[in-house]
Amino acid sequence: MVPACIMARELEILTIETFCITSYDVKDQSETKILKAPDFAAHDGAGDGDGWLVIDDLVDTGSTFALARKTLPKAHYACVYVKPMGAKQTDTYITEVSQDTWVHFPWDLETQYATPLARKDD
Repeated sequence: MVPACIMARELEILTIETFCITSYDVKDQSETKILKAPDFAAHDGAGDGDGWLVIDDLVDTGSTFALARKTLPKAHYACVYVKPMGAKQTDTYITEVSQDTWVHFPWDLETQYATPLARKDD
């Protein structure tokens, strides 16, 4: 959400819609699935993604963007960091990093994987 909020501010985009896709179970790769699709009614029914900008902080394998493209094929897909396996699913990116690079974002609290607060008692 952080890169999307920054882009929305700089491009004066007044509506941010979330598209929640998961491909990890805590920290391990798992099946890619949609948790919440965009609300097309809020955007005059633009169900093919025309005029949409989809933003993520990191594209690793490309599986989340690949699934999103099935729903929004005409959207523009952008990310801050892309790894080689995810590059073909990404239209625009700022920096390419190696597949084995772990990227530390300022909104992450720890310098390595940390159990989410909601799971601390598990």
